[in-house]
Amino acid sequence: MAQHSGVTTVVSFDAEGTLVTHAFSRAIWREVVPELYGRARGLSAGEAAARVFAEYETIGPGREEWYDIGYWFRRFGLGEPGPVMEQQRTRIELYPEVPAVLQSLSSRFRLVVASSTPVEFLEPMLRDVRHLFGGVFSSTSECGRLKDEQFFRRLALRLGVDPGAIVHVGDNWERDYLSASAAGCVALFLDRASSTTGGLASLRDLQARLDTASSGATGAGGGAAAA
Repeated sequence: MAQHSGVTTVVSFDAEGTLVTHAFSRAIWREVVPELYGRARGLSAGEAAARVFAEYETIGPGREEWYDIGYWFRRFGLGEPGPVMEQQRTRIELYPEVPAVLQSLSSRFRLVVASSTPVEFLEPMLRDVRHLFGGVFSSTSECGRLKDEQFFRRLALRLGVDPGAIVHVGDNWERDYLSASAAGCVALFLDRASSTTGGLASLRDLQARLDTASSGATGAGGGAAAA
């Protein structure tokens, strides 16, 4: 369990799987890019997808370009990604409880987003609730890699607070819970599938956990993963 000291002043949220579904980004990478590529080259949908996915693998997640939608649009000769992403905004899905939960918490805490999703995706994803956040931070855009302990340590420095003053909520056990915990933050694991014990089933459960965290108790994980 994650230990902390002091008073919670910042609540940090992961983005995809926590505030918004994966529908938008998956559509861009898996559907839109192959469709545009195939249209430009006269390929069938299946052939275009196979070629695009094979090109993705030549880079891999160990390199910064993997996460850079602008790089892939340039590589495939597809123009600028911005207008295309705007056209796909109808695929963005906030989880139903998110607006009300954020509105309620914003009067008590400084809210930020700490995500591995690139900023080019975060900007349209969060547009309807962006005014409730004091900052949006992307590990892939800023560091070229997924969230880790050092990312959360830098987050605390940039916010001017001790890591123990940050409660981070996310749905990825390794990137959200373990990495934030290792940095000294209070980590809360969001388990929307309720596949473990001890995690949050929904952000509706967050308020009670924040009250517990602010009183100086330990963070919460999931039973099976935490064992």
